[in-house]
Amino acid sequence: MSALEVDGLRGFEEPVTHLWVPKGFQKATPPATLGTKGRPGLSGLQIRLHESRRWSTTDSTEVGIPRSTRAVATVQAALWARSTRQAALCLVMPIQQRLVRVGDVIEEFEKVRRHEFRRVLKAVLADIADGAHSLNELDFAQECRLRGLPEPSRQHVCRLSGGRVYLDVRWDKYGVALEVNGAGHEALDVALRDEVRLIDLQSAGDAAIPLSVLTLRCDPDPFFAALRRLLVARGWQP
Repeated sequence: MSALEVDGLRGFEEPVTHLWVPKGFQKATPPATLGTKGRPGLSGLQIRLHESRRWSTTDSTEVGIPRSTRAVATVQAALWARSTRQAALCLVMPIQQRLVRVGDVIEEFEKVRRHEFRRVLKAVLADIADGAHSLNELDFAQECRLRGLPEPSRQHVCRLSGGRVYLDVRWDKYGVALEVNGAGHEALDVALRDEVRLIDLQSAGDAAIPLSVLTLRCDPDPFFAALRRLLVARGWQP
């Protein structure tokens, strides 16, 4: 994430500065001095050195501090993450903050042939391309698949009394709309807008339901059982 932070990424805490060089590149400073594997490096910095066959010097910027291009940096951050969840976050955040286009990230990811996270990250990118803009939405989509629920559309656009709005999830065929409410939805002004939007959706004929991220994380089973019943009542045939 080091290159992306230089380019303006916000909200990601990474104490280690990641450096990469093409495989076999002549290094002027021995890796031990640079603090590879997270050891303290120059001036007390935590620096980790990576060697790569996937990318070359042509995949770095030509202006300012030499660093990976944004799409390359996004893929690299995901591959160097400590867990699949952190890797998914590394893919979501730069795209969510509009630092990079999902198509460019997918193109760079095609260079990854072998990696323990490859299958998971390929699915995550497919979800992002389909409209999921946060980990909460990705988790919700995964829960739907695991439970055999129909695939919804994501970031659905509709017009209500207040103008055009974007819905997190909607099953167009069954008229069911769902909003995944994360921490940001707890603010009073946001909560008020959400409440009005849900009423407008109900007035337009949708079954509009909120889903707290706390429910999604801690006790999703009763919610998804109720969601299944609602979809069946609206015409879905399992």
